[in-house]
Order: sequence, then C-alpha cells, then structure tokens
Amino acid sequence: MFSNLKNKLTGDKKILILLSILLVFNIALFINLFAYMIIVKHLSASALHDLVTIISAIIILGFISTRLTKLKELTDGSVYEIGYLIIMGLLSLTISYFNKSTNGESLWAPFLEMFRMLSVVLILTYLATKSKSFQAILRGDNSRRTIIWQIIIFSILGILASYFTMNVNGIPANSRGLIVMISSMLGGPYVGIPVGIISGLWRYSLGGPTALACGVATIMAGIVGSLVYIWNNGEFLRSYKAALLMLLYSGFDMFLVTVLTPQPDGIIIANALYAPMTFGAVLGMILFTMFLGEKKEEVQISEELKQTLDDNTDKISVNSDIIDVNTDRIIEMSQELKEYKDKVDKLEQELSDIKNKL
Repeated sequence: MFSNLKNKLTGDKKILILLSILLVFNIALFINLFAYMIIVKHLSASALHDLVTIISAIIILGFISTRLTKLKELTDGSVYEIGYLIIMGLLSLTISYFNKSTNGESLWAPFLEMFRMLSVVLILTYLATKSKSFQAILRGDNSRRTIIWQIIIFSILGILASYFTMNVNGIPANSRGLIVMISSMLGGPYVGIPVGIISGLWRYSLGGPTALACGVATIMAGIVGSLVYIWNNGEFLRSYKAALLMLLYSGFDMFLVTVLTPQPDGIIIANALYAPMTFGAVLGMILFTMFLGEKKEEVQISEELKQTLDDNTDKISVNSDIIDVNTDRIIEMSQELKEYKDKVDKLEQELSDIKNKL
C-alpha cells in the first residue's frame, strides 16, 4: 500500500506535503505565541484592534491593486497609473497611522537592522558565487572537487552567519538557516547536509540558551533543503516557492526554539525573533533567487557562445581539411599537367626530327 502511494507521489506533491508539515508546526508556534501574548503580556484590546486594522487594510489594498490590471485593459494608461498612485497614497497613510498609534519606531527598527545584517551576508554570498565551483554547480557539474569546494565555501558562510548577528531585545538574530537552505537547494544533500552539520555544531559550540535549538534547526535546514533538491529534480525552486519555503521553515525554526529551550525563555525568544528573522530569511531568499536567475542566464549565454564557437571551430577545421585535400589534388594535377607538357614537347621534337629527315 505504502509502496503504491510512494510511486504515485510526484516531486511537486512531496514538496507540497513537506510544506504542509511545516505549516502544522507554524500553527503550533502561533498558538503558543498568541497564548503567551494573552496570558503573560496581557494583550490589550487596543493593540489587537490596531493589529487587525492594519492587516485588514493591507488585504483590502492588495485586493484592489490586483484588480487594477483589468482597469488597464478597459481604460487608458493614465487612469491606471492614477489608480496605483491612489493605492500607494492610501497605503502610506495607513502605515503612517499605524506607525503613530503603535510606536512605529520600535516596531520597524529590528527589520531595518535585520536588513543591514542581511546585506553583509548576501554580499559575502555574492562574492562566493564568483568562484569556479559555483559556476560549475550552475553548469550541472557535480564532481567530487566541486562538491568539496561548495562544502568549504558554504560552511565558512554558515559559520560567519553565527557572528554577523543583530540584537532584538538583547537576543541575537542571524541568517544562518538561509545560508544552509541555499547551499542544500543548490548543491543537494552532498553539500547541504555537511554544511548544515558543520554550521549547526559550530553554533552549538558557542553555547547559550538557544544553542541546542539553533544547532538542530541548522541541521534540519540542510535536510529539508536537500529533500526539496531531490524532489525538484536538482533544480532550484522558483522565487515564490523558495520564499514560501523559507517563510514556513522560519516558523518551524522558532517552534524548535520554544520546544528545545527552557521555558519561559523559549517563548520569549521566539516571540522576539520570529518577525525579524522571518523577514530576513524570506527577503534574502527572494533576492538570491533573482540573482541566481541572472547568473544562470549568464552561464547559459556563455555556454551557447562556447558551443557556437566550438561548432564554428569544427566547421573551420572541416573546411581546412577540405582545402588541404583540394590543395593536394591541385598539386597532383599540376604535376600530371607538367608530365603531359613534357610528353607533348617530346612528341613535337620527334615530329620536327622526322620533318628534317624528309
């Protein structure tokens, strides 16, 4: 029964099941966090009202903006552009209101700090993509040498991510899980799992209340990304799927923090880190997939140019061989022509001698 079910499951369905499992852990995390906010932090009705208001406003504005494309088909471009300007204005007013009513400076500061830290990590990742081993991975070269170099490069990045952190209420946040997930979805289990183990053990060796949870989450990132790599036939996920994976995995990461960290510290840490770390992970994955798409196009163009050059070289080589053959034939014909000329001269000489005798 299970073997038949396994054979019927395609790679996309397996990935969907994996995302569903991660979603269950996210729901469990949200229940714990919501209970913590109500019981411990005594969530006020006004704060809940503001939260529901901003979420509803964003949903409505998003719904309206998606309908503007139909407006573009029915009217001219100016009305379409004015509609988008109105939407952006309403969104700005909504954010401004929410910013004043909820002390927005303290609300947005962690996200801005996370973006700053993420920028450093992405720059290091960008420099790593200049390596020959990364170019080889994009070309589908999974040789032992390429895999070893990828393990070394991403392990260094994963270790550095443990030090490039930002403090949220005194709690360090980082993008280590993002690095491991990228390595596993890019290089598969032979790269992702070793990188996850090395980075996870390094984080565990640093100690702290979240050492075990962060170490386990880092290793799990390598395993999850490797499964996605296998089920997606070795292809990197499209940007929206990769972003969804990081969104759900960040929730799973925080769930592990609530389970493997002594209480009530686990809930407090997860409550402080969930939003900025999820923001950084999702944004980082989107930016990397965009960059990866450009690199793949560059590699594809380079391969096409190389193939064209090789084809032209082969054609030149074939034409050169033909020219050589024709040259040899011309030389042979020239020699034959010279021999015939010598015979003609000899016959003319004989004919002249005969005439003189007569």
